[in-house]
Amino acid sequence: MQKIFFSFTENRKMSKQVQNHFIELLKRTAPAHINLAEELSELLKVSLDSIYRRLRGETDLTLAETYAICIHYNIPLEALAEINSDMVAFRINKLTPDPESFSNYLRVLSGDLLWMMKFPNHKLIYAAEDLPVFYHFFFAKLARFKMVYWNKSLLNSVALQGRKVEETQLPDAWMEAVPKVREMFMSIPTTEIWNEDTLKSTLQQIRFYWEAGFFQEKETVLEILADCDGILKMAAKQAEEGKKYNPVNNQFMDTPYDLYASDLMIGNNTVFLRSDSHQASYISYNTFNFARSNNRFFNETTESWLNIIMSKSTLLSKVAEKQRNQFFKSIHQTVQAFREEVTNS
Repeated sequence: MQKIFFSFTENRKMSKQVQNHFIELLKRTAPAHINLAEELSELLKVSLDSIYRRLRGETDLTLAETYAICIHYNIPLEALAEINSDMVAFRINKLTPDPESFSNYLRVLSGDLLWMMKFPNHKLIYAAEDLPVFYHFFFAKLARFKMVYWNKSLLNSVALQGRKVEETQLPDAWMEAVPKVREMFMSIPTTEIWNEDTLKSTLQQIRFYWEAGFFQEKETVLEILADCDGILKMAAKQAEEGKKYNPVNNQFMDTPYDLYASDLMIGNNTVFLRSDSHQASYISYNTFNFARSNNRFFNETTESWLNIIMSKSTLLSKVAEKQRNQFFKSIHQTVQAFREEVTNS
């Protein structure tokens, strides 16, 4: 009997530990402006007193209640594994050739930034193996090309097959989502880590479409390359002033911006959203999509890795004018060499 009682006690202790971890995860995930207890009471159809007992770990959450919470707050049920630092759950965007799928991708981009901006001292850190996705949406020609490339070549959208870039009519919902993405990016303090190859994959994609005959006119390619120059000028202006610059209206924002130049191979696009109370890590996959995790252990590892990369990089913001000019000049020369190749072809 004593052995059975000991086993029951240990199981109850473990159950409470798991529930406490889940409640902490819920608090990190739920929007800061809501009254969590009241919203849970409405969601689970139980009294406020019952909710507080659950939040304190005095009453067990049932499996059905846990599932309902996970669905409502978009928490993967696997996140319960956070008690084990070797297991990490991710949320992914389920991208398909359906146009609505890509519209949702754009909404998630701005929605996740909006979510983090609700918490104090929020910041975005972006290790850019490729050009940070937000920059595309400030330049219409490049944005159109990238949306065609992503959906036609990577998602295999039937509606875009057999069409030149100039012939492609993008859904209105895609273009309507762009201003929101720009607005959110302009509003969140950002630190970026680039290297001289950050623009390389974009240029390779443009070259592939050019050599494959997916453009009707070379002028279209030249306009897209002009947008690439525009992005470099945008980043250089931001680095010089240490704050965000919007090329659409030619205005500087009060939003802080830092840029590091790394000689190391970054390896993959990694985005880290952090605040005083909430963190989220985003790891790139399938070229331009991101998997997100709120796992505390994974976030700590991600932040530590980013800090190491920055410590071995050169800060270009508001200092190191010579290095900053040399850095962007080198990338501009790569764009110019491609431009001359297209012009003379």
